Amino acid sequence: MTVDDSLGQDAPADMPTLVVSMSTFRLPAAPAGAADVEHDDEDPPERSAWDDLPFSQELGERVSRHLAPLVPPAPRHLPDLDHTTLGERMAEIRAAIKAGGCAVVHIVSHGFLRRGCPGDLMVVASNTRDQQAKTAFDVRAFLQGVDDDGTGRVLLLLDVCHGGAGIDWTRNLPRAERRLFVIAACPPGAQAWGGRFSRAVCDVLDDLTKGHAGVDPSEQYVRLSWLKDEVYRRLLRLCEDDACPDQEVVASELDGPDTRFLANPWYREDPVERLELRDRWALQEFIDTVHPSLDLHHYLSRASGRETTPGLDVPCHFSGRNRELRALADWLARPDGDGAAVAVVTGSPGTGKSALLGVVVCCTHPKLSKALDTVVNHIHARNRPDPWEAVAAVHARGMTLSRVIDTIAGQLAMTAPDDGWSTQGFVDAVAALPVEPLIVLDALDEARESVRITVELLGPLARREYADGPRSRPCRLLVGVRPYGEWLQPLLRAAAEPGQLLIDLDDTDREDLTDALAEYVEGLLRDAGSYARRGPVRRALAEAVARRIESAGRSAPAGGGGEFLTAQLAARSISALPPLDAADVEAAVDRLPLTLAALLDGQLFAADGLAWARPVLTAIAFGKGEGMPAELVRSAAAAFHPRGDQPSREDVLEVLASMSFFLRRDIDPEYGTTLYRLFHQELVDHLTATAPVSGGSA
Repeated sequence: MTVDDSLGQDAPADMPTLVVSMSTFRLPAAPAGAADVEHDDEDPPERSAWDDLPFSQELGERVSRHLAPLVPPAPRHLPDLDHTTLGERMAEIRAAIKAGGCAVVHIVSHGFLRRGCPGDLMVVASNTRDQQAKTAFDVRAFLQGVDDDGTGRVLLLLDVCHGGAGIDWTRNLPRAERRLFVIAACPPGAQAWGGRFSRAVCDVLDDLTKGHAGVDPSEQYVRLSWLKDEVYRRLLRLCEDDACPDQEVVASELDGPDTRFLANPWYREDPVERLELRDRWALQEFIDTVHPSLDLHHYLSRASGRETTPGLDVPCHFSGRNRELRALADWLARPDGDGAAVAVVTGSPGTGKSALLGVVVCCTHPKLSKALDTVVNHIHARNRPDPWEAVAAVHARGMTLSRVIDTIAGQLAMTAPDDGWSTQGFVDAVAALPVEPLIVLDALDEARESVRITVELLGPLARREYADGPRSRPCRLLVGVRPYGEWLQPLLRAAAEPGQLLIDLDDTDREDLTDALAEYVEGLLRDAGSYARRGPVRRALAEAVARRIESAGRSAPAGGGGEFLTAQLAARSISALPPLDAADVEAAVDRLPLTLAALLDGQLFAADGLAWARPVLTAIAFGKGEGMPAELVRSAAAAFHPRGDQPSREDVLEVLASMSFFLRRDIDPEYGTTLYRLFHQELVDHLTATAPVSGGSA
């Protein structure tokens, strides 16, 4: 992947970016009888120059170089300005952005607080006299001037002592009025040492440009909260390396209506490229497990801006489950008021709950049903659910109750109250929507607060009647969940009542299951390339694999489960082997390790040169919530290395790229970084149960 030179069609044009560095401080001779020098009895008029900062100019050049790929046009680096020239250059910045533009300014120098005004930060120019405010640059006056001038926006990075004083007066600005953003090297009463803040900024921007920062490619601009915290982490590391006291980075409120300053050079508008859906396996997983981490509305609108999306014109391999799909289509078609409020799809891990719910979402979602026609048209018309006007799809794995509510509300365009959603308030708001929504919630048992979600949210959504509202029930609710836990029984009983729907994927005809598995495997092998034109061998392979998987599932405890996941992994293994002849099919399938654990281990850890695959993926398996950022994965992976070694960033990125089939991505809502988690709970269970211990055997 290469850095994209484009900053996006809506990037601010001609953003003025200024880097100021003060390294040498010289005072002109004071004219005889000069009377304009501020002093008092304890501060005589004899002035001495500030200590030189020999590192400053080189740091200014580095900051400019690292900012250049992120801002148009290239930054100006202005070293050793006197206070008059500095004031003129900053006035030019104000004028340039007065009509709504934005600017980035980075300053490396000394700083001091105006005598008698501890909230006023003064930046030392090359000719500033000690503590003489009139010969220094007034940060507060500059920011207030920008605020008064018009609608311009400024990001100010201050590597000066007392830098935090430059942000104090901005703290009470309401979010809607925030246009001034400051990140400073230290609090108001502290010192900034050795240009380490600027060094940290350079390191972070360098990682961003090289693709090591973890900022998600769907983010067109860098989140300022991420920038501040990442610079702070890097600064602490520099302080540790230099054996000096820690230095604290502080900032103004960094959330505002428009914080587009630093472009993400790895931004990709095309979701297929962004999500790296470059092979059939990853795209198949996208089709089968559509959920909000892929941002359905954004995905469809950004993919093409048209009714069809050729980039997603790939085969759909969903097979079997005709009876279940027909039941869901009939349930969704029932009119409001006849009790059809809740349906539950349950079954053992890997039985295809997410695939079934994913097809329902593709067919019912008003935008996906138009764009993913390869999925919709693949489903027999009799079994195909009709599109709905309003659909919210939630993959609840690792989620809290509040996160589930926010996700549903966001997809249904519901505006939260100022004090946030209460559960009852949210249910009332759903019931008041003018159109009955379909809410799909998958992996309920994997949610962090599964019991609370079930009791406090799903129960009221499924059962409460609204005599005064536009409907008798708030919504139509479709839930996917494993059949485990006493807490789940009330929901299962509710779904089993007349008028509701309960589908148990473990309760299936074994012959139908074998046929569906064979159809599924054959479709995957057809797309694998080696078997595209070898129909007889492909069918023989698919049938042999299906028979073995069904037989193993029938003899397994509790009736098996996981057959479709096992089939998918088996097809992956076969496609990686040299093409087979018809005479070799039975022997090859007999040798194939068709247990989920063996298939996972064979595909995860057999690849040459991926020594860090197991530690990295095991670290991700122990993650919670929506996932872990790459840098945290890197730190945690050492706990699962036999010698306790830590991987390099390149090691981690190589594993994340090579093992992308087994990973799912989400975006951190605060920082905009990519979060990684494993694609299936069975993989999580397997890796956590077999986790190697640092310092022991692998």
